[in-house]
Amino acid sequence: MGGVIAGDAVRRALNDAADRTLVHWRDQAWSGAAIDAEVDRLAGFLQEAGPGAQVGLWYQNSVWALIAHLAVERAGLTRVPVDPGAPADEARAIWAAAGVELVLGDSAHVAGLAGAVTYDDARTPGAAGPARAVKVEDDTTHLLFPRTVSSGGLLAIPISYRGWAAHMATNARLFGEGGYGPPVGPDDLLLTVQQLMHGTGLVATFPFLTMGIPQVIVDKFDADAVAEAATRHRATTAFMVPGMVTRLAGWVEEHGSLPLRRIVYGGAPITPEELRHALAHLGPVLTQIYGRLEGGWPLTVLGRAEHERIAAGEDDLLDSCGRAVAEVELDIRPVENAGDDGGGELRVRGAMSSPAFTDPDGWCSLGDMATVDGDGYVRLQGRLDGMINTGSYHVYPQEVEEAIRELLNVMDVAVSAVPDPKWGEAVLATITWPPDYRPPDDDALRSSLRTRLAPYKVPTRFSHSCNASTHGAAIQ
Repeated sequence: MGGVIAGDAVRRALNDAADRTLVHWRDQAWSGAAIDAEVDRLAGFLQEAGPGAQVGLWYQNSVWALIAHLAVERAGLTRVPVDPGAPADEARAIWAAAGVELVLGDSAHVAGLAGAVTYDDARTPGAAGPARAVKVEDDTTHLLFPRTVSSGGLLAIPISYRGWAAHMATNARLFGEGGYGPPVGPDDLLLTVQQLMHGTGLVATFPFLTMGIPQVIVDKFDADAVAEAATRHRATTAFMVPGMVTRLAGWVEEHGSLPLRRIVYGGAPITPEELRHALAHLGPVLTQIYGRLEGGWPLTVLGRAEHERIAAGEDDLLDSCGRAVAEVELDIRPVENAGDDGGGELRVRGAMSSPAFTDPDGWCSLGDMATVDGDGYVRLQGRLDGMINTGSYHVYPQEVEEAIRELLNVMDVAVSAVPDPKWGEAVLATITWPPDYRPPDDDALRSSLRTRLAPYKVPTRFSHSCNASTHGAAIQ
């Protein structure tokens, strides 16, 4: 088995950039040399946790979140990020299930969290000295991405150092060779607007750092803030989920054009009406990608030429997520009762796939039903496992059902997906209440569940079944 010096590729890119600005955040400009020095200092501190340590990260988008990620990598450790909108109880449950030794975060998240270390503008941890170079095996876990905690167990996607490097190489190639629009060059600038601990990190934020091309980090998506940052910095490139694309198209419709030349989007469905509206107002800048963390990001690309055909009125590609990238093999595994349209479960094979989810032959089954036509275009047809995809976030029904049962006095509950025009799918909880209780107010239900679940996991819709009662609500 091989091995690499942890974080060496980014270190070289930062050193090559030297005093050139690579990251803009708020009113700060960070050069490659400044980022490298801060990463090295923090990595030295993290290495005191010991070899093989898992480090929890809890951040809103910031330069500190980016440095924290790079420092965990340079230290040769494993990062376990938690969604910035998650409640503290959920974060603790994830880290406990993962066996995290140290938690690092911004003060908005970890202030008052026992044992956590604050690392942001307000305070930085001291270090024993510069980080020592660490060689890690290819299969060492670089990122453990949590999906759900239920019945005390953690479902998470491990991405190895080899898999992470494959993601960086694949996306750098697509940006550099024109797979995501015009090839990027030194005059380009990335706009990081989606949370960099999620898909944008794999697809854009960290590939751009590795390529030595600058970026501006926006704390969180807001159409006005994104438009202001894009205009002020002359940003050319962004990765977004479809809901962001539609809101930005609405901003352009009302206020005028933006300098963006490439918008890569994916992670959730987009309706034909929304796509055509976006194309009409943003112009020929869109590229759609499809991927799964266990299989790779991206696996398929629907490029600019296909979007131009759609804008011209062609409908044949509206339901496709594109064709396979060169780095992966695609295959359709026959599934019983799948119908006679040639569909089955989509599976992939390649260096980006997580070994924990591959069979002995290297195939990673994705749980997505799909067809592939004669020209190689993939069309998705739903899920096998009941997972809910809401605005690019993945929700597992069992976790939400368990939270409802623990917090509320219910007889039965079933969580499922329903179509949603904005987010692709919405979370529906169908609850059966005891006959002595009347259904509580939906807003009160959501408020209670937010103490246990990240906002995107909280059902937006409820269906109640119970006998009429004069008793109070069942919230405990």
